[in-house]
Amino acid sequence: MKQCSVCDQVVSEKIITCPACGNHIIDGMKYIDDYRIQAIIHEGRSSIVCKAIRDGEERSVSIRVFTEKSGVDDEVALRLERELIELKKLPPDHFVQHFSIKKSSDGHWYRLSEWVDAMDWGSIFMSDMLNEQRKMVTLFHNIASVLELLHKQDHFMPYLILEDILIPKKRADELHVKINYKLSRFLNARATHHGPMLQKLLDCHPDIRNERAIDFKSGIWSLGKIFVELLTADPNLKTFSTKLDEIKGLDPDLKKLIKLMLSDDPDLRPKNMAKVVQALADILKRLP
Repeated sequence: MKQCSVCDQVVSEKIITCPACGNHIIDGMKYIDDYRIQAIIHEGRSSIVCKAIRDGEERSVSIRVFTEKSGVDDEVALRLERELIELKKLPPDHFVQHFSIKKSSDGHWYRLSEWVDAMDWGSIFMSDMLNEQRKMVTLFHNIASVLELLHKQDHFMPYLILEDILIPKKRADELHVKINYKLSRFLNARATHHGPMLQKLLDCHPDIRNERAIDFKSGIWSLGKIFVELLTADPNLKTFSTKLDEIKGLDPDLKKLIKLMLSDDPDLRPKNMAKVVQALADILKRLP
C-alpha cells in the first residue's frame, strides 16, 4: 500500500490519484526482485498478493508480499520454509503449490506460489454454474473429497473459508476444486486483525467461541457453514442451521447432513470427512 505525500492518505497500490486531495501519487511496486508484477490481486493489513512473471518465462506465479505489520521476521520465515516441505507432499492436482519463501532486495519477505487462474466467487454466484441442486451437491462432494485427502495425511482446516476454495477456469465445467492450504493459518497466533471473512468465522464458530479443543470436527463445522453460504449465495450470513429451513426444495438428506455438520455439539457432527463424502455420494446417486 502507498501513502499520499501531501495529505498522508493511505491508498491501494493500484491508485495513482489521491481521492482525498487530488495529488498525483507515484506508481507503486513494479517488480519484486526479478518478477514483474502483472496485477495486484489483494491488499490486506499483513500482506499484498500479486500476479507476477519472471522475464523470459511463460508461466505466471502468485507472490504474497508480507508487510511490516505482518510481523514476519527471520524466525517466522524459517518456520514457513519448514512448512513448505510438508505442503509439497500434497497432490498438486487438488492443492495450490507453494514453492519458496524469499527475502526481497528491499528487505520484505515474500512467498512464491503457483498461480491458479480461478473463477471468483462473485462471478460464480451471479452465473448459472450452480443453478441445479445436482451441480451444487457435486461441488460439495468435490470439496469434501479434497479435504478428505488432507485428513488422510493428518491435516485439517478448522478455519476453512470460501476464499480457500478455488475453481480453476479451465476445469470449471467439471467443478474441479483446488484448496489453498496453509499448514498454520496465522502468521502470529495471537494476532487480532484478520480479513472480514476469516473474522466472521472466528466470531461464530462454536468450538472457538466456547474455547474447545480444535480438531477434525471443527473443520467439518466450517465446511457446513460454507455449504449454507453456497446454497444461499450469501457469504455474509450470521446464522446457518436455521437458514436451511428457509430454502425451498432442498433434498431432506442434504439438509439433515448439513444440520449435523453445524451442530454446536461436536459429538453430533459426522465422525470424519469420509462420512461427509459418503453421505454426499449417496445423495448424488439418487438425485435426477
